[in-house]
Amino acid sequence: MILQALNDYYERKVAEPVSGMPPYGYGEQKISFCFVLSQRGELANVVDLRSNQGGQARPILLTVPLLPSKRTVKEISNFLWDNTGYVLGVGDPKKLEKDPERFQKTFGKFRSLHLEVAETVQDEGLAKLITFLANWSPERIGTIENWPEIQDTNMVFRLEGDTSYLHDRPKLREAWVARYAEAAGERKGACLVTGKQAPIAGLHPPIKGVGRQTSGASIISFNLPAFTSYGKEQSYNAPVGEHAAFAYVTALNYLLRKGSRQRIQLGDASTLFWAERSTPAEDLLALLFDPPVKNADEVGPTGPSEDQATTALVQEVLSAAKAGCPISAMDPALDPDVRFYILGLSPNNARLAVRFWNVSTFSQLVERVGQHFRHMGIERQFEGDPEYPSIWRIVLETAPLRKSENVPPLLAGALVRAILDGLPYPRSLFTAILGRIRADRVVNYLRAAILKAYLVRNRQMEVPMSLDIERRDPAYRLGRLFALLEKAQKDATNPTATIRDRYFGAASATPATVFPQLLRLGQHHIGKAEYGGYTDKLIAEVVDGINELPKHLSLEEQGLFTLGYYHQRNALYRKGDKE
Repeated sequence: MILQALNDYYERKVAEPVSGMPPYGYGEQKISFCFVLSQRGELANVVDLRSNQGGQARPILLTVPLLPSKRTVKEISNFLWDNTGYVLGVGDPKKLEKDPERFQKTFGKFRSLHLEVAETVQDEGLAKLITFLANWSPERIGTIENWPEIQDTNMVFRLEGDTSYLHDRPKLREAWVARYAEAAGERKGACLVTGKQAPIAGLHPPIKGVGRQTSGASIISFNLPAFTSYGKEQSYNAPVGEHAAFAYVTALNYLLRKGSRQRIQLGDASTLFWAERSTPAEDLLALLFDPPVKNADEVGPTGPSEDQATTALVQEVLSAAKAGCPISAMDPALDPDVRFYILGLSPNNARLAVRFWNVSTFSQLVERVGQHFRHMGIERQFEGDPEYPSIWRIVLETAPLRKSENVPPLLAGALVRAILDGLPYPRSLFTAILGRIRADRVVNYLRAAILKAYLVRNRQMEVPMSLDIERRDPAYRLGRLFALLEKAQKDATNPTATIRDRYFGAASATPATVFPQLLRLGQHHIGKAEYGGYTDKLIAEVVDGINELPKHLSLEEQGLFTLGYYHQRNALYRKGDKE
């Protein structure tokens, strides 16, 4: 199902000229320089294609011919582009220590490949390139200006006076596609993606952009005899046709590309979104899980920009979804019945792990996202707190120092799956938030919202958005009491460290051992404070609803304690409240 949906997506996007989806046999690679060849087949100029990002020159992405199989230790040349070791026979000298003849072999492979193609196609650009390769020798490397910057980078070619690269010339493109298809597996079989008889792929192209493996990884691969079954050869254990293998991998790389609006990154997990047919909602769905921040700038004279308009639409959809309104009331252009595919991938050595796979209509997804934000709804601590917090913000609250590399590896995928399927939130999310609160003694808006959402969805508790002075739960009242005792301490002494820094964890877990001491300390602070009478009155009202101090509070009760503390603290410092 996953491969079929990706194959269909590739076929749809490659038929759109402006989509940028690479055609069969082509793919995006990082290119740094372009060698411009004269009409005599000589090197006329070297053009630096790199872009300046943050004061550093970085290669650009170009769609170039791909290899039919992965290049590992075996010397295999690319067509009409490659690194300097193949194109010029000169590269990193350290590589010569293990293999002194390495660059002679790589340069020979590059030259022989283009000679073979030239036997079947007549093209002026290819002829000039062959002339250049025939006359070139590595000893002439000193004639190239800025060679230290060029060494070991990837380069392409074009003719002097032309604006297109050699690999984009129609004849050469057709020749490479034919050669790429000929390199397919000799054995044919029923492709499990298309159901048609086709050459079966051996090694599938690499999938890049998941994890830190620059060479890429695979979803399907059989590289050891132990992985075979029923006496079948390794590549026929999961028979995928050559064209289907290229299609699904290219679609994945397209969705995983930098700047993709159909991808969100949560720790090491990549979540991808695409639709079964073209729809405006395709670019919108990822923004529902990672909402843009509202732009406070005024609308320009020509109206709102695309980003402002998108932000406004996302906010409108989220508001309507949170209120439970149907999609038809949000925007007539949004098709509620279009089917969406959502795939979660994580790195796992040489293969990728599928964290989750979801197929739902757009209306179902919006409804579940709205349900998630309803459960997360709580009074904000500051005006800048996001009304619709993104998933990555939620997950970062579980990580020490709020660093993405410290996020528990399985948590992000479990949280996304719970939201997409309307399932209970992972308990690990709840316990991780409580653990972070004990460790750093920070109870902020996001953490309170997560605790509320868990108690509402998983424990079916009725938890208010703001302070509920009528609520009689001992845990909730004890949380309120702790906030009032902290306020009394601040009014009396303005300390650098409050009782929250010393006692919050113990007070929320074993109230009976901590609160008698805190109450005695609180009376001392009230006596010293200038306006201690008001706080003393609030403390008396809260204590009046507590019949007995519990010896222990369960994890759920600790969450309720934290929410009571958060609500009471917000009520004490709410702007506009005067006493």
